[in-house]
Amino acid sequence: MIARIITCTVTPSKVNEFRTLLNNTLLPRVQSQPGFVQNIEALDPNTGQFSSTTVWQSRSDVENYDNGVFPEIAAKMSPLLNGNPTVQTLPVENSSTHSVKAAAATAR
Repeated sequence: MIARIITCTVTPSKVNEFRTLLNNTLLPRVQSQPGFVQNIEALDPNTGQFSSTTVWQSRSDVENYDNGVFPEIAAKMSPLLNGNPTVQTLPVENSSTHSVKAAAATAR
């Protein structure tokens, strides 16, 4: 499994608009992608600090998402952000939810 971690700052005055766009338009698109497993988001509405971790079955699923739907999603989010998001892609080391342990994660 692969985790894709995005951090960014939403313009505080646009947090409600961001939430609506994310929940009604963007998240359903992400969830419909092949290999998508899970999404966890955190948002501080006072500062606009936002973090999203998506979990994918394989690195190729993440690459397909990055080269397919992500540019469209990033373009829709961009007007609501201060600066550019930071994106990291890392192998899942441990997950109690998905019964992944470090030894299994390195085997992929």
